[in-house]
Amino acid sequence: RVGIYGHSAGGYASAHAILAYPDFYRVCVSSAGNHDHRLDKATWVERYMGLPVGEHYQEQANQSLAKYLAGKLLLVHGEMDENVHPASTLVLVDALIKENKDFDLLILPNTPHFCDRNPYFVRKRWDYFVRHLLGAEPPSGYGIAPPPPA
Repeated sequence: RVGIYGHSAGGYASAHAILAYPDFYRVCVSSAGNHDHRLDKATWVERYMGLPVGEHYQEQANQSLAKYLAGKLLLVHGEMDENVHPASTLVLVDALIKENKDFDLLILPNTPHFCDRNPYFVRKRWDYFVRHLLGAEPPSGYGIAPPPPA
């Protein structure tokens, strides 16, 4: 019973992990993931992926692995993400639907890139792991205080 969570580049990496290693990872919560590097900022991605944009970009795109999903996956994205466009999550959603895979999706309205600080999302992430790794039912509507202002 292994779970993984990641946000932003970690959102990409955590989703990639459950898709690429379905025999190891059972549960994943991925938030604000840049699931297809062709949709992300060139200045960040090209530093690691190089130029020209070739087949290696397609091979690393999470939607290319959608058919391998075997565990539980919760995708989360802030609707107002100013860093990783929500379309990056939606291309993975589209691929999962085309492969007839079961997954969960949470879009947080009026929420920027750092949706991982949203108290509702923190509870949903905890609940997801409790349900799918521990096999228990988390307390209904448990409240989490918002973080102090930065």
